[in-house]
Amino acid sequence: MKNKYLKGAHLSERKVRELMKLFCEDLTATQIANITGISRITVNAYFKLIRTHIARFCEEKNPFHHHNGKASFIPSENGSVETDLLPDNSRKKSLYGILKKDELIYTDKMQHVDTAWLYDWLKGRSEAPAETIEKYRLHLYKGIADFNSVRLHRLNGTHAFITKGKSQIDEIDLFWGMLKARLVKFRGLNGSTLYLHVKETEFRYNYRNTDIYELLLDILHKQPLHYSKAVRT
Repeated sequence: MKNKYLKGAHLSERKVRELMKLFCEDLTATQIANITGISRITVNAYFKLIRTHIARFCEEKNPFHHHNGKASFIPSENGSVETDLLPDNSRKKSLYGILKKDELIYTDKMQHVDTAWLYDWLKGRSEAPAETIEKYRLHLYKGIADFNSVRLHRLNGTHAFITKGKSQIDEIDLFWGMLKARLVKFRGLNGSTLYLHVKETEFRYNYRNTDIYELLLDILHKQPLHYSKAVRT
């Protein structure tokens, strides 16, 4: 069956567009399977491909992407995006730096950070020389999303701070609220999918006032789903 979204797909283009429309409405795979009659396994397979494309789109739009000549984390062509590129001792250290520029939010996967030192620094128990601040991009981050303890560490320049009492809610808080809501919705996120959900949240947050279905169609028109791992149908 010819399908411009996925080479060799068993679903028609109409069905794929229906699936994408429901994805953009942020329904779960189970809900979409019940509505469309597509198996939940197939829906999840398409979801992974769509999210991988969204992640790559977000990384390419990130103005901090090539900071210091180093490209940010990019999802691999086979869809393995969370643990394949990381050393064994860092797979559970789920930390994401949050940046902001021109009213848009961007996220960085903090891949090789010394987490023991970072936690001490966040608690004010250790100092950070300028080269360490630069190495870990801490001078760029407005916050660090910590999925080990499910909390947001706020940063101000090169210092961490704790908000006390009632404080004015800003973009970083709103983004973190949306990210935490996804944890609740999906009953926690495992290590193999966390990166994709962080990037999907970034995408949904930054384009919340845009028709993301039309934007997604445009993304897939430029790079169809078969550029990622072959889907199970």
